[in-house]
Amino acid sequence: MATYPNYPFDIKEISVGNENAPNIVTYLVASNAPKNVEISSQPRTDENNDGLDFNDGPDLTRQKIAKIAHFLTDKNNQAEVVIHIHGYNTKIKDFDNWVREIERYITTDALIKQKKLAFIGYYWPSEYINFKSNDKEESVTSHFGKAIKSLPIFFKTVYNYSSLGLIAAFSFILAISGLSINDNFSFKFSGFAFFLFTLGIAFFASLFGWVGGSILLRVSIYFRDNYRAVNYGVPDLVEFIRQIDNAIIEQAEGDTRYEKKMNFSRKNNPRIKLSFIAHSMGAFVTTNVIRILSDIFDENSIPKLSQDNVEIEPSPNIGNVFSLGRLVLASPDIPIETIMPERSNFLRSSLRRFEESYLFSSQGDVILRVASTAANYISFPANTYDRGFRLGNIVVDSRIDKNDKSNSAPMRYGIINQNHDGSVNADDRSAMADIGIVSDNTLKTLSDLLSNNSKITQNYAIAGLFTYFDCTDYRDKVVIDEKISEKPEGVLTRALRQSKLSFVNCLVLISDAIVIEKNVHGGYFQGEFSRKMLYRLAFLGYKDFLVSLKDEPDYQEIAAQIETSSNSQQTPFDAYKEAMIKLSQVLSKQCEDKGIKVFLAPERYRVDMLGEERNRKGY
Repeated sequence: MATYPNYPFDIKEISVGNENAPNIVTYLVASNAPKNVEISSQPRTDENNDGLDFNDGPDLTRQKIAKIAHFLTDKNNQAEVVIHIHGYNTKIKDFDNWVREIERYITTDALIKQKKLAFIGYYWPSEYINFKSNDKEESVTSHFGKAIKSLPIFFKTVYNYSSLGLIAAFSFILAISGLSINDNFSFKFSGFAFFLFTLGIAFFASLFGWVGGSILLRVSIYFRDNYRAVNYGVPDLVEFIRQIDNAIIEQAEGDTRYEKKMNFSRKNNPRIKLSFIAHSMGAFVTTNVIRILSDIFDENSIPKLSQDNVEIEPSPNIGNVFSLGRLVLASPDIPIETIMPERSNFLRSSLRRFEESYLFSSQGDVILRVASTAANYISFPANTYDRGFRLGNIVVDSRIDKNDKSNSAPMRYGIINQNHDGSVNADDRSAMADIGIVSDNTLKTLSDLLSNNSKITQNYAIAGLFTYFDCTDYRDKVVIDEKISEKPEGVLTRALRQSKLSFVNCLVLISDAIVIEKNVHGGYFQGEFSRKMLYRLAFLGYKDFLVSLKDEPDYQEIAAQIETSSNSQQTPFDAYKEAMIKLSQVLSKQCEDKGIKVFLAPERYRVDMLGEERNRKGY
């Protein structure tokens, strides 16, 4: 029997052929790269803190790949793949539980369970730290101990001598203070001696602070996880997708590889839609995976500059069998540059290939505002603090009076670019004026942040392809471990309904995150309404998500309210368009009631509600 090389990932079956949804299969795919380069010889088992048992040999992994490929090419229904990717500071056992929770949701959702889906939870090797963990390996003190132990020689020398210097100085001060109690003891510094003593303390304190800051950055595990995401998470997921692509082609008819590929394409086999749900640093993994998988020699993606033609329209096709579908980002840990129409936008080529893109954000995501932004202060090439903000802190500017700079400025909730008659502002450039960040207690739109001297690389900003859900003031019942809270609460923040959160508000949220464990960074997956939106957008798409609203218990009531309030201002549409617009108004009202501000991508209005053809030229 042929032998196969070791794969850089392991595959675990979570659910294959669920009785509630026989056409949905769920797998956990985990990169088997080590968390630290000193590879442990211990197996990955429950006793080892990794939480899962992956002991498959390469032959068994190959069989599982073939099984997934066979499921995707079965002619009964058109299959789709949805890959869920976690953020930083996540242990595999928690992610396994998360994948199972999503699996339970999609196999019980009335619409999602009707589809043929391969749901893949992808785990890249992330380190884990927790203030309240009972596991000593995950505790803050343990991470500090490891950080100090692994200091380089130079840092360790500076750390040791600066510590000794400070200890000696303060011991001397304590000794003098103790002796001064005795009336017979008298000691005085000369002015010069006092200056030298103070200078010595400052010198040792500076050295200690320098090394201490480096230790804190290491203990934050942000940079270490970033390294793992780039060098392990991205290439291993690329390899998994490539292996599935290869297995599907291998199952096609033909004797040679070339014949198999030709026969697969000649039979007009539809491309398998590939969608992603990415949280935090998982968004960074996702976008970089697409950068690698994209066909850079696709003629539709090459500008014909000699003909003054920059209106290119790249294909969503990936490899031989896949096509990019929906991208859903929650608190994405990628810079705002990625949606700006500038030369510095390094992800434009990959983001514009998705058919639909959605972004869930919160101004009060202090994990990104503090940890990520502060950490990127060191490495991100920007001269201003503003440009170091992450997409997870994006806000929708819904102030009724744009000139009102106060915190109490009246704001709209729901779909803010939807008119009273249900139509949506279809200007592709409108996102630049309605999307922004809050920095220095000032709301700054993307247009405000646009560099005056930067090269504009496209007619329309990639920002216009995203639909934004600003959940800063989102209030709802929270679902944790399948238990729903009795009363609505601020899901990600205290839901103060202020246009700008102050420094004090952010300090309070940091306290809430530590003391009461409010999930300021990932609460989108816990809010009853937000997780419904997130999962249905990822597994159904915007059009089918709108259709699903007809089955909501409050649909008739909301529809009646909309009918009453807009009878005199209706724009004539045909039956289909009118129905879709009414459903979007229902969604807007639901978001308004929950305190969510939404900017609907103009493309979603034109394509999904008016039925027009997609046109990405100029992006």
